[in-house]
Amino acid sequence: MKIKLTPEFAYLIGVWKGRRIENGIGIKTSGELQGIFLKEVLKVLKIPPQKIQLIENKTFFYHSAYRKFFEETEKNQIDIFKKRNNYSAAFLAGLFDSIGGIEKNLLYFTIANYKDQILIERLGFRTRFVGKRLFILDSKNFKNFIYNFLKLTKLKALIRSGNERDHH
Repeated sequence: MKIKLTPEFAYLIGVWKGRRIENGIGIKTSGELQGIFLKEVLKVLKIPPQKIQLIENKTFFYHSAYRKFFEETEKNQIDIFKKRNNYSAAFLAGLFDSIGGIEKNLLYFTIANYKDQILIERLGFRTRFVGKRLFILDSKNFKNFIYNFLKLTKLKALIRSGNERDHH
């Protein structure tokens, strides 16, 4: 099975990276993000609905080739998403929908790692860790970069309005 990365697939990998669970390919969350993940898995990966499991706040399925692809993409994210394009924008939008927030007009990732920081900085955005949060210092440019790929309506509305309320 030859798997090809698309921006839609990159978005899914970003969501998964932020909220992944141990079993299969899935996320732990509830509400709108759970519905988005489910809809995207059905549409982008063409996983049959009967193969997807919903247990409490976990949504997942089993597929060894996709699992390997998800893991390899996340492991090599710095090389795969090294250019400012729809692939890197979609991946970071998925990650932001998954673990992003807004505080005092600055966007941040709640539990980012140094690989995330390197990726974002190589794309030309300045960052700073404050505790475990990775703040994007030039948030306006970053907002413009990921905005068209965001899917969480509440988060997208907060970004559009520039509201300073904390999201996560």
